[in-house]
Amino acid sequence: MDDEHVLKDYIAQLHGQHLDTALTSLRHAVKSGDAQQVVMAIPMLLALTICPAMLGTQEAIRQSQAKNKREEHRARRCNLIASCVRPSIRAGDIDGKIVVLKHGKLYIASESTISHVDNQETTTTTTTTDGHPFAGYFLPYPDSSYEGIVSTITEDPPMLNWIYVDRETYEVKHGLRVDAQPHITGPFDCTRQDRRMTLEGWEGFVAVEETPGVWALYFDRDDNGLKGKVPFGTRVLEVELTRREKKERKPRRDEAEATTLDEMMAQHKERGRVEEEEKEQFLGKDEIFLEKFPSIREPEPAGSEVTQTAADDAIPVDWSHLSLGLDNDRESVGSKTAVPSICGDEGEPGATISDKPTAAAYQQPYVEDVSHM
Repeated sequence: MDDEHVLKDYIAQLHGQHLDTALTSLRHAVKSGDAQQVVMAIPMLLALTICPAMLGTQEAIRQSQAKNKREEHRARRCNLIASCVRPSIRAGDIDGKIVVLKHGKLYIASESTISHVDNQETTTTTTTTDGHPFAGYFLPYPDSSYEGIVSTITEDPPMLNWIYVDRETYEVKHGLRVDAQPHITGPFDCTRQDRRMTLEGWEGFVAVEETPGVWALYFDRDDNGLKGKVPFGTRVLEVELTRREKKERKPRRDEAEATTLDEMMAQHKERGRVEEEEKEQFLGKDEIFLEKFPSIREPEPAGSEVTQTAADDAIPVDWSHLSLGLDNDRESVGSKTAVPSICGDEGEPGATISDKPTAAAYQQPYVEDVSHM
């Protein structure tokens, strides 16, 4: 690190010397009016001015990438492995064992049985190996400037709990934020080299044998062997908690997922068939609904259907007086047309259009009553 600082200082000194030389050359060239010297001095001056900024940017990017690489492990889910710091005849119960979460506390996994009394005063006896393995990572604790640590308590669905130290008993526990808030929630950290867990800047974790073979995790905050916190004569062993990356399991493949072209085609056809069935069912439901509520149907267009009653009430019409009028003079307005009995401006009923001098306007036709003929 010292050599790096010395090298940086030397480079800065050389840069300053070259920059001063370039500025002096440019100043003399301007005073002497030598345009060629000015043109030659400007590129050197620009290079000496821009290079430090570029080098500084590259150095900042490199340091940021290195820091991210060093710190990316903090966001990975890791198991905790316990190991005894000092030799002990009971070290075999602890060394290399994984930390598990069970009944709201953290234990070192073992085959020994543990009894737990729930809120309904029901006693259950299990082993600490039945607990959920610690799988935690660092996370900024809400409304604070330090990082806490969380761990999953179930695999499916993955639920998280905060890890904290009970302020009264110094037990290491897990729970929701409302449970952890009154107690010691951090700052949690780890050593740079071996990545051993620390709390409040130091390693003070101990294993306490609460019952024969059952080791619970505590934090000796006062560094006095938990005097006054555990019964006299209780075995307390200093431990180190090392973070170990969680083993990556083989991802489960969805059995229904198509992997070959034939399977994809079959799934496509099946989806099409299901969509057609759903469409038919949907249309069938619409027909049933319209049968129950016929008033919802769209009304028929006016005049599209003649009822029998209207046909019976119609007045009989004699069409024998109709005739085809032919205009002899084709240069006039004459044409072959069917002429009903029309009363024009000048003609009598029954006159043809060719008999009229002009057709001023369309006249509403009427049907003559048979009795008038």
